Formats: sequence, structure tokens, C-alpha cells
Amino acid sequence: GVTKVQNVVKVGDTVSDIKEGKNAGLISVGILEGSSEMALTEEEYEALPKKEKEGKLRRVTEKYQTAGADYIIRNMSELIPLLRKIE
Repeated sequence: GVTKVQNVVKVGDTVSDIKEGKNAGLISVGILEGSSEMALTEEEYEALPKKEKEGKLRRVTEKYQTAGADYIIRNMSELIPLLRKIE
């Protein structure tokens, strides 16, 4: 039922995913936690001190912004609310 490519959302965890979406004319969403860009297991991420965790989140956010991400979410629990907002 999607009639316009502008109504498609690509969610990805790499800069390549963001660029692919942008090049295709899609809304691109980058996901931070668990992303390939962060390159940490869940256990490694959870074990980080708060400051270090925030630094890693900030660095990946900057990468996604540079790649042209329309939206950046921390984790998948934020996806449905974002889709409702976009809609």
C-alpha cells in the first residue's frame, strides 16, 4: 500500500545503511545501541561506565548525522513512537 518512496523508512546500524537510505530517497533512521558502528556486545556496552557510554553514543550519533540520518534512536523501543510521529 505504499505509493511513494518518501513514505519508506530505512532503519540501520551503519553509516552505509544511512547513506543507502538517503541515496534511495528514503527516510533514514540510525540506531545506536547494539549497532555495528558501536562495535560492542550488549554485555560490553552495559559494563561501560556512564561517561564512556555517553561518549560512544555521541560519536556514533555524529557519524550518523554526518551521513545524513533524518532521525537517530537509542534503541528499537523508540522505533514505533518515531514511526507514529513521522506518520
